[in-house]
Amino acid sequence: MRIRGMVLEVVARNITEVETLRLLGEDGQEYRFTSERFVGFTPSHLREHQLFGQPVIVSFFQKSGQLVAVAITD
Repeated sequence: MRIRGMVLEVVARNITEVETLRLLGEDGQEYRFTSERFVGFTPSHLREHQLFGQPVIVSFFQKSGQLVAVAITD
C-alpha cells in the first residue's frame, strides 16, 4: 500500500533510521508509521520536507495493527 501526504512529525531511532513518522494524507486523515530498518530517507531529510511543505510517498504494510513503512520517496 502507498499513501502520499505531508510530514507532521518525525522521531529518529538513530541518525539514519526513522522510529516513527506522522503524516497528513491527501485524504485528510492522519497516519502514524513505524519502521524496522532504513526506509530511503533519513530523519533529517524528512524534517526538510516538513519544513518546506513538500509531500512524500510512504510505501507500507500492516503488522499487528501498526503501519510499517518500508520505503519513502518524494
